[in-house]
Amino acid sequence: MTFKQQVLCLILLSWHCSGLADTLPKPIIKTLDTPPRVLFVGNSFSFYNNGIHNHYSALLRAANKWQTGKSYARLNTISGGALSEHVVSVPHLLQAADKPYDAVVLQGHSTEPVSQNKKAAFIQAVQQLDASIKKAKARTILFMTWGYAGEAAMTEALAKAYIEAGNRIQALVVPVGLAFMQAQQQFPDINLYVKDVLGVNQHGELTYRKEVKHPSSAGTYLAACVFYASLQQASPLGLAFHADLDPETAAKLQDLAWQVTQAFFA
Repeated sequence: MTFKQQVLCLILLSWHCSGLADTLPKPIIKTLDTPPRVLFVGNSFSFYNNGIHNHYSALLRAANKWQTGKSYARLNTISGGALSEHVVSVPHLLQAADKPYDAVVLQGHSTEPVSQNKKAAFIQAVQQLDASIKKAKARTILFMTWGYAGEAAMTEALAKAYIEAGNRIQALVVPVGLAFMQAQQQFPDINLYVKDVLGVNQHGELTYRKEVKHPSSAGTYLAACVFYASLQQASPLGLAFHADLDPETAAKLQDLAWQVTQAFFA
């Protein structure tokens, strides 16, 4: 058994031991033709650290897969936004594009897929956006987000919600949240999050919000690697683009992204 096979077995074993493999539905769509032109739609989870679209594009360029005049990645976000807030703008962007998009990535608010008060609106928005995307002859892709730092149960709930939504509309789900969870278990020294400033205390020291949710540079890089692995159906391991990470950290996240993706679609 090779080292990569050992890592894949460890991930599968981790999921089985945690019961995750038994609780998550199986994704119906496991592959799709690699989309050259991709529109990413979401909020701060997508635009932090110069945007996931730029990280994904850089990985393509590092792999010599970027085709001038054909490849394209664009980002449309609303800070703190839910998918329902994109129902009007996305059709306009699809119609106004100089060339048709091949795929649109939908990233919801951090809690809307699992909130009792928001879940119905999330499902409705996914269906409305999917209808607009299909009308433009593009494919819908769902960006499975992660739970807040230290909240593995939230990640599991989000994974279930995104897979169910993806199966409902027969869309590919990119398992970024599961990669976050696995990275925290396997590489606890790699910080995938940044704290949000709340204010200052009486000593003039910064205070931070209780929920730690936004991605660090490593978090955005891992997410981009999972997108690369899912959409290109290839491992990003060895690619020279490391964002601002050291080569060793980047290599760990590159390989983990591939192994998690392999396990998810197996």
